[in-house]
Amino acid sequence: MNKVFIDLEMHPIPQSCKDERIICTQEIIEIGAVMLNDRNEEISSFCEFVHPAFVTKIYTKFRKLTGITSENIADACPLEVVLPRFIAWCGEDYEIYSWSDSDIWQIMNETRLKNLEDMDGLSYMLNHWKDFQEDFCNLLHLEKVMNLGRAVTLAGLDFSGREHDGLADARTTSKLYAESRDSKSFDRLRKLVIDAFAGHTFTMGDMFDFGSISFPES
Repeated sequence: MNKVFIDLEMHPIPQSCKDERIICTQEIIEIGAVMLNDRNEEISSFCEFVHPAFVTKIYTKFRKLTGITSENIADACPLEVVLPRFIAWCGEDYEIYSWSDSDIWQIMNETRLKNLEDMDGLSYMLNHWKDFQEDFCNLLHLEKVMNLGRAVTLAGLDFSGREHDGLADARTTSKLYAESRDSKSFDRLRKLVIDAFAGHTFTMGDMFDFGSISFPES
């Protein structure tokens, strides 16, 4: 079974759209994803901008954060075209992973807002969705979750491109997944956390509260 790693870039729906914001407060403006085979090797990638229905201009804050401009979304296809294309790319037998549950909630809320809930393949995708952030933190017995950037730094990995780029974040998440499934890499990662918790030479500054880490009794 293949594994798909997805990252959505989103933009707030304007405050003037009061009725729409009751259902969904943001719109997807980019879908980035990579696919791994059963050996955790990347075999394909997907990246498309999405033309939003309510957002007419990318706010400066989000342009600086994501690198996405108003021009990028102006000529893009709407969600009702891009999402089926993405689902078709995923194939028929896969699991899908995201860093946190914000992406799955975005898709559920936005497809509800835009009456796309009956889209072919959507139910399968949602039913095979996994939160890798939760999985990663559970593997290391962390009681509090951390953001992707912190997890990558902790693992000693580099971002594959610009942070908050859909494809780059998806690819980085997939690499973190592969690292966590490799026994030697995971032992190294776990040792870093143990050393940090024990107050040894490893320092992570204010990356996260090490007091939140708990390990099972041996």
